Amino acid sequence: MRPLRDRPEPIDADAIVGEMPAALRSASVLACETQQWGTFMDRITGGLLAEFAKEFEINSLSEDKQFEHFATYVTVRKHYSDSTFDPSSLVTGDSGDTGIDGIAIIVNNNIVDEIDEIEELLSINGYLDVTFIFVQAERSSNFEGGKIGTFGFGVRDFFGKGTLVKNDNIANARAIMNAIFAKSAKFTKGNPNVVMYYVTTGKWQGDQNLTSRYESEANYLRDTGNFKTVTFIPVGADQIQQLYYYTKNAITREFLFERKTVVPNITNVSSAYLGFLSAKDFLKIITNDNDEIIESLFYDNVRGYEGYNDINKEIRDTLT
Repeated sequence: MRPLRDRPEPIDADAIVGEMPAALRSASVLACETQQWGTFMDRITGGLLAEFAKEFEINSLSEDKQFEHFATYVTVRKHYSDSTFDPSSLVTGDSGDTGIDGIAIIVNNNIVDEIDEIEELLSINGYLDVTFIFVQAERSSNFEGGKIGTFGFGVRDFFGKGTLVKNDNIANARAIMNAIFAKSAKFTKGNPNVVMYYVTTGKWQGDQNLTSRYESEANYLRDTGNFKTVTFIPVGADQIQQLYYYTKNAITREFLFERKTVVPNITNVSSAYLGFLSAKDFLKIITNDNDEIIESLFYDNVRGYEGYNDINKEIRDTLT
């Protein structure tokens, strides 16, 4: 295509579209609706977004706002074992969002949106097991270093001095965060985890410069010593689709179960068995495609190994 300055006269786009065959004209109109300033959403992701918008009754929102709800829901759902939740309470809004589109604070497998809930969970469980999830959602098919920097700085400011202008949603989440850290003596399962999701409709290629950019942001938080883990996850269209299907599908696995016995009849249970399974096969059941444990399969009192903390040290001492 020649540079614009070489064109002898403006192009009448309406006239060109008007001369197209009907089918091609319709396709062009569709492309104009789904592609803005270089942004293009593939048909599969677009279909999932439309289904999601209908389910959560957010069709009246613009597509970019729908996508923020969508991205927040599918990423947070991976960490939250309840069947569903309303993502509108997690989306941060526009002005004063500090570069963050969604925030979820999960405490003892509960999404917390009020400070008073911290004391309630402490009285029930006696500890605070915390994960902070941040989401930046862009319909763009590109992953951009500038966006990563803005997102990362917003998260740093959230945990830091808080000098950026904040809207009410960000301010409320930050107040909850401060209340949680005020109870740091109750971090008996370890310091809080931080997960940052940068979601676009493109394809993550593992670009070295972008990887270095987000690792720099993650390392800043790691170096504070306030967190157990800090993870930055770029999410493209393929991952969005996988995450969405994860919210809809029951977990199914195939394995050889030879050493078993039938459990007597249980109300509303068609069949049940008790038996032995190899550790290798058991791990296949409880992990996802990324070899991560599917925590939603377990009750709160079933926990992963967390090193030799005070409780595990006492258990070890009884065995020696």
